[in-house]
Amino acid sequence: MLPCPSSVRSQSMQANNWLISSGGRRGALVDLFRESTSPVRSRVVVTDVSRLSAAGQHADEFELVPRISADNFLSETLRISKKHGCSTIVPTIDPEIAVLARARAQFRQHGVDIWVSSPQVAELGWDKWDLYRWLIEAGYPTIDTQEIAESRLVPFAGRVVAKPRTGSSSIGVLIVDNVESLRVSALTDDYILQRFAPGIEVTVDVAVDERGTVLATVPRRRLEVRAGEVSKGVTIHVPEIELLVRDMVTSLPGAYGVLNVQVIYDPETNSPKILEINPRFGGGYPLSHAAGGDLIGAMLRSKTGDTASETWRPGTVMLRYDEAKFYADQEFVLSPWS
Repeated sequence: MLPCPSSVRSQSMQANNWLISSGGRRGALVDLFRESTSPVRSRVVVTDVSRLSAAGQHADEFELVPRISADNFLSETLRISKKHGCSTIVPTIDPEIAVLARARAQFRQHGVDIWVSSPQVAELGWDKWDLYRWLIEAGYPTIDTQEIAESRLVPFAGRVVAKPRTGSSSIGVLIVDNVESLRVSALTDDYILQRFAPGIEVTVDVAVDERGTVLATVPRRRLEVRAGEVSKGVTIHVPEIELLVRDMVTSLPGAYGVLNVQVIYDPETNSPKILEINPRFGGGYPLSHAAGGDLIGAMLRSKTGDTASETWRPGTVMLRYDEAKFYADQEFVLSPWS
């Protein structure tokens, strides 16, 4: 049983209106935010670029927004927040992190907080080469990495991983036994090369308050991954991982909100190495929450200076299964091919 900010307090919380941006398939996250101020029920608004959003149909309110690259994405998101009285925006996908990070001060002038880190942290989450250089300069253990130009001249020996320096969901990742079979010359210049690191992949969910204080860390082992997102996982207790992640996140230039950090851990050497940071809720966060690691509640209570702790449970297993949201859509009745 491990310490983590308590999800239960004698004083009841006030209801809150949340806006989950780019909700997509995250119906479980909608439920967790809706219950975040229990016994008082909060309202959840979901925005998405597509009307075919399961989380949107599951939410209390659903609004369509322009694409993140559109000039009016921010103004529409702010308008919807004010329309529904949302005091907090929760980003969920990588492409919107930097955009919302740059707008955080502007939104706060309108009384709307965004659980997003600084633009510098957003960039470290987006660009794996920049993150590697920052980790090396800061003295944190990570995986040996080369830019593709260097790997064409003096490549790593042995098994390697090639991946785009930007992007997410494991898109474009290649794992080969040696560089010769990779055809490095055929890779685009935005690729990086990493030595293959033996070990177990662990994701650590982290909550950070406005002062940069780490409120909670909950590690979970990824037992099975589907389309870049964990489908089977288990919470684990490894002090070396938690201490490393807590120290690293504290050193980040402006971490705020809920983040997840990906680590590779070698049980034989008892040594964790940092792979990536994602300055947003991870897709597997519901597992940490189910284990007692209520990071949403931790963030809410931090606003009042409450940092008391309770326990989260190692050995909590998540096995995801398919669910569906059903609703009537008149547009398909009028035009089946739209």
